[in-house]
Amino acid sequence: MDNENAICLDHVSCGYRGKTILKDISLTIPAGKRIMILGENGCGKTTLLKVMAGLLPYKGSIKVDGMEVKNMPSRERAEKISLLSQMNRAYFSYTVEETVCMGRYRFHKGLFENVGKEDIKKAEEYMRKTDIYDIRNERIGELSGGQLQRVYLAQMYAQESKYIFLDEPTNHLDLKYRVILEKELAKANFSVVAVYHDIMSALRVADELVLIKDGRVVKTGTPEELRESEVLNEVFDMDVISYLSLR
Repeated sequence: MDNENAICLDHVSCGYRGKTILKDISLTIPAGKRIMILGENGCGKTTLLKVMAGLLPYKGSIKVDGMEVKNMPSRERAEKISLLSQMNRAYFSYTVEETVCMGRYRFHKGLFENVGKEDIKKAEEYMRKTDIYDIRNERIGELSGGQLQRVYLAQMYAQESKYIFLDEPTNHLDLKYRVILEKELAKANFSVVAVYHDIMSALRVADELVLIKDGRVVKTGTPEELRESEVLNEVFDMDVISYLSLR
């Protein structure tokens, strides 16, 4: 595999407040793939996304296209990786358009003072993609949870990073927008690494699944391979296969 075109984790461990969350994880995520991470609550899925994004200290090695992530300048990291957190909040009441344009910061030395015609064009493209163009002048502090989630999706798209990390991206989205997002991810021209609670959505979208239990990678494989094994049942400690009628 071309490790200059992939995210490579080598014996990675990470934790907080004296507690180890991720335990000796080795994993390769090739560019251009849709990788879905599944596991029970508290197993380390969100921590894995954050550590790969360079937001948490770690032991071991994490290389993004051959460069150690903790050594990457922030602007170069933004070129490679964008992260949609499940904890997004409207801390400042910018307009929708201003917020989406923040995703373009890696192309500039500053923020709004350097927003140009190309940035506005890109922001419009992604606001239309996420169906928020009609509310572009509204303040994000006045939006519903679903609208705000779509604003941050548009902002993430506007960053135009090579690797897109999504932590529960369907949070607050109604069925219509969940389906739209699922279809968008299924035909994405960027690499996707996503944490999902919805196993069926993950199976529909993924090229490959990563199953985590107690901070360790238990199994990786295609949706078809994992449907035919008992490992889903082991990871979730229940008969997932029968419950979801996967066979």
